[in-house]
Amino acid sequence: METIWNYLDNMFVNLPQTSEVLRAKEDLAEMMEDKYNELIKEGKMQNEAIGIVISEFGNIQELIDELGIASFTNADFVKKEQEEQDHRKNRAASNLRHVSGLEADEYLFAMKQGSMNIATGVFLCICSPILLLLLTAAQKSFLPVAEGLVLGLGLTVLLCMVASAVALFIISGMKLEAYEYLQKECFTLDQDYEYALRRSREARKKVFLIKIVAGVMLCILSAVPLIVTAIITEHGGREFPIILAVAFLLVFVGTAVALFITAGMEETSYQVILQEKEFSVKKKSGKKIEDLIAAIYWPAAVILYLGWSFASGDWQITWIMWPFAGFVFDFICKIIESAVKETSFT
Repeated sequence: METIWNYLDNMFVNLPQTSEVLRAKEDLAEMMEDKYNELIKEGKMQNEAIGIVISEFGNIQELIDELGIASFTNADFVKKEQEEQDHRKNRAASNLRHVSGLEADEYLFAMKQGSMNIATGVFLCICSPILLLLLTAAQKSFLPVAEGLVLGLGLTVLLCMVASAVALFIISGMKLEAYEYLQKECFTLDQDYEYALRRSREARKKVFLIKIVAGVMLCILSAVPLIVTAIITEHGGREFPIILAVAFLLVFVGTAVALFITAGMEETSYQVILQEKEFSVKKKSGKKIEDLIAAIYWPAAVILYLGWSFASGDWQITWIMWPFAGFVFDFICKIIESAVKETSFT
């Protein structure tokens, strides 16, 4: 029977694997098996029985006509299926927003500028206390200046740097707000532009890797000046060299974080335009469901928390509901998303 089954597979190899064809194949296999067993019972040898079965059931064209199967090849079937898939994709794509190459380039440029502004702002925040620390240490060690002047100058510079950083954050946020729909909505791109963008991304991978490696190295090396200075001045009791080493540490860490931000935001911009990872069509659809659940769940959680807290008066205990609330929220989102996927599949 193994020989007959192999022959049967070869007979149907060029036919489309539809439910109709598969059902006909199963029926034919049963008939061939019954005929083979009948011949064996009559005393026929295995090879003789196989030959007779194949000769009776081996004309595939007669079977096609008898079973009413469409006479086209598997290649034709694959082509037809591909055409139907393309038609479904085009029909779905027609309902999506189309993003032009110019629009995508504007977003990439805005993200590049935004990453520089945000990286600069974070660097300013990290380095803002440096002057205050240095002036305070210098005033205690060797600088004959009033303490109030040192604090005033140091705090003024600190606040100016933080204010500048906040201004950069606000400017970047306002510019990128116009492109939020790219992160939330599904859209289509021109195929030629998408291909060119992927090539550009591949070319920029080396720069991305260099920035990440340089940032990691700076984070590791930032502690070296502080360690060396602490060892040298272990018995000297000098405060200013230690503070100076701390200043170098803050500069190194600030530079490393700036590199991480620029590299990360550039990679994120490519993921947004190419709709990958967290910004894929699948994730965006799930995000809509999650936002809908959150709009109902979290206000209800706040009401429950306040009601429980006011009723019991145990504010030092009731806060514990929030970790559980977060776990339950994630659990509910996953259950509902799974149910939606199963419904859409069926």
